[in-house]
Amino acid sequence: MKNTSVSLFRQVLDLIPKREFEEIVMKHNGDKRKQSFDSWAHFVSMIFCQLAQANSLREICGGLKTCGGK
Repeated sequence: MKNTSVSLFRQVLDLIPKREFEEIVMKHNGDKRKQSFDSWAHFVSMIFCQLAQANSLREICGGLKTCGGK
């Protein structure tokens, strides 16, 4: 039985093993030139953009703010 207090977005993100994602980023030096927006944050933003069918950066930012956390 699924936990109904967890958002669908969170459930989708839980399908992706963050540790493996970070290992791949480290292996390919993906965050070498990052300033404040790391690869995981970029990935989460892109997943949200696809699921929400967002048309602008403003929509993405607003939607991510409503997802809780930061």
